[in-house]
Amino acid sequence: MFIEPKLNRGEKKCRKALLKLGMKQFAGVSRVTLRKRDGLIFAVNEPEVLRSEGDGNTFAVFGELKLEDPNQRIQQAEARKFAESQLANAQAQAKTAQASAAKEEKKAEAPKEAGLSEEGLTPNHITMVMEHATCTRNEAIAALRESNDDMIGAVMKLTK
Repeated sequence: MFIEPKLNRGEKKCRKALLKLGMKQFAGVSRVTLRKRDGLIFAVNEPEVLRSEGDGNTFAVFGELKLEDPNQRIQQAEARKFAESQLANAQAQAKTAQASAAKEEKKAEAPKEAGLSEEGLTPNHITMVMEHATCTRNEAIAALRESNDDMIGAVMKLTK
């Protein structure tokens, strides 16, 4: 439901004169913006637009003119992106904290097993798998044995 704005006497006379000159109502325009060289942007939301009948290159726009600051829009967009990234970081930290707590519980629940034999495995590979998969030494040794001393394969197996 569109409410017709109250027009003052000057606007009424101007519109009547433009209509007498042959301008016609131009429908379907929801916003008109004008940009100046210095970066200022003028906008008219829900304007009433008249268009010349002959060449169609002349327009008359009626409505409330508002000044928009492009720098303010950029700042608002940056602030929104920053807030979203902060939220994503907080969620990621919470997720990693939950995962580490679960692994700590798993380590606490697991009975102390006798150390598996490291024979035939590279000690550096064992420590690397333990760091990347955050697992116990015995789990790393078992995974390396199954993957034939392949670090990447062992880490992939432990992180599934």
